[in-house]
Amino acid sequence: MELFKVFGISLRIHPTFFLFLAIYGVLGLAAQALLIFALVLGHELSHLLTARAYGFRVVGLELFPFGGAAYCDDLFEGRKIEESIMALAGPAFNIVLVFAAQGLRWQGIWTGDFADDFVRYNLWLAVFNLFPVLPLDGGRIMRALWADAFGFVRTTKFLAWAGKGLGVLLTLYGIFLWSKGQFSEGPLTFIILGGFFWLAGSKEISAAHITFLRQLTHKKEELLKKGLMRSKWLTVQPNTPLVRIVEEFTPDRYTLISLTKEGMDLEKILTETDVLEGMLREGIRFPVGKLDKKIS
Repeated sequence: MELFKVFGISLRIHPTFFLFLAIYGVLGLAAQALLIFALVLGHELSHLLTARAYGFRVVGLELFPFGGAAYCDDLFEGRKIEESIMALAGPAFNIVLVFAAQGLRWQGIWTGDFADDFVRYNLWLAVFNLFPVLPLDGGRIMRALWADAFGFVRTTKFLAWAGKGLGVLLTLYGIFLWSKGQFSEGPLTFIILGGFFWLAGSKEISAAHITFLRQLTHKKEELLKKGLMRSKWLTVQPNTPLVRIVEEFTPDRYTLISLTKEGMDLEKILTETDVLEGMLREGIRFPVGKLDKKIS
């Protein structure tokens, strides 16, 4: 459900955020929870405003307790420069606030517990979001850098599973802290973070193939529109399943596939479109060598 719009961007809040606010309220930490909400909102809007500056059509934003999910009509995932700069915009926002607030503290203009929390939460959001796992900003930067070499889907799954693993460790650490003392802000934060990482990582994995197929469609439209595109070559053997080839495709390069014979001599060149149409027609495990016979 859309709550309101900020800079023309529809804002939705996930139900877990309200649960987070309620729990923090019971613990007497409502002010800290609202501060985190405001900082996360500013962090995520920095991403989206950067996307808008690149010309991407931003649709909306959904907020979770310690992060958010952006929705764009255009595809930026896997684009080396655009996704990296967009990912860095969020931590940069928090770092700017850290220096601004710290300057006021050094001058004695702003003091007290709230000022301390403001600096601490901003610094924590900036540093923590640069961890190289999905759905964090550091993971998005790593995906942008690795997608060209390892393929978008494979890179997304690896980084998302790393994020889920981090979520398990955070949850276990929160439970450990809880067992040692009072159920307070620290353990609660780690447990909620762990659940967020697990859910968000699962969402990244399930959406990877859909996003990738959208990218391929967009790439074909871009190729037809511009008349040219950078390409990459893959050399495959006849028994290679189509899904293994598709996982090597990247968002910003059109792939050409060299099909070899048993003696490693070149038999035929297939296009990215040939492989995709064959996969949709014959299934993901269909050998590329048999596909060659069907399109001859």
